[in-house]
Amino acid sequence: MSSAEGNLGTVQLLRNFHAAHGMKGFVSQGVLPEMLRATYMRVSKFFLFPIAHRAMWDKDPSKGTPFTKAMAAAVCTMPEGASIAPIETAKIGLQLDATNAYKNNMGLFIRQTIATRGYSGLFVGYFGIAYRQTSWTMAYFATLDDFKKLSSNVVPDSMPKVQQLSGGFMAGMFGACFNTPGDVIRSTIQKRALDSWSKDAAKKVPFSLGLMAGGVKEFFSVAGEIAAQKGVTALWTGFPFKAAHLGGSGALLAMLIPVFKGIMGVDQE
Repeated sequence: MSSAEGNLGTVQLLRNFHAAHGMKGFVSQGVLPEMLRATYMRVSKFFLFPIAHRAMWDKDPSKGTPFTKAMAAAVCTMPEGASIAPIETAKIGLQLDATNAYKNNMGLFIRQTIATRGYSGLFVGYFGIAYRQTSWTMAYFATLDDFKKLSSNVVPDSMPKVQQLSGGFMAGMFGACFNTPGDVIRSTIQKRALDSWSKDAAKKVPFSLGLMAGGVKEFFSVAGEIAAQKGVTALWTGFPFKAAHLGGSGALLAMLIPVFKGIMGVDQE
């Protein structure tokens, strides 16, 4: 996704990655922070969503509307962005580490970033991360039940797990339509920052609310640059990969959450 700007296409980006890290890199480079990030954010959102919905609307999600679900989803993802930003930055730092300077070590990347850039260095592209998380979660929870119903019109009732899988897959793909531009812009901002860090002398930036405001401005500025250079569709660079990833994720969550709730004896939504 960071290839959205410039002349590097996805294929060339993959070739460069392979040249730097080999085939092993595709299943190891930055995998630990990705596993931590993905696991935490899914646990967080599925735990907090029904709580947020009941607190905001005084009813379970099953009795809500797409609007109430979307608003509750937006609120329940607020803690996600800030808490996963350092892990997200470490992940892309390791994935773009062409010289293997960090030796695929998340702790080493984080320590060196704090030492040279301050804690603010771990929050590069924060607004893009927050937008990405919020947009997908809102779209997913707002449409999941509707996609499950749509799936039930095609898949027999004797196959409820397949209905859940297909409904979750469609909801996840739908969310990717909104999520992808945020991820493209976020990864571009982070790639630019990491590239500049490798060339410029260390300069710590105090962490403040101004960093967030500047991040919002930078987010939309970079979006405009990408669209001007390569067209608006460039904001959806890598969409097939993203749709498959989030579609599969949404499918598994839609099927497995009810299974684990049953195993753990949880009767609330």
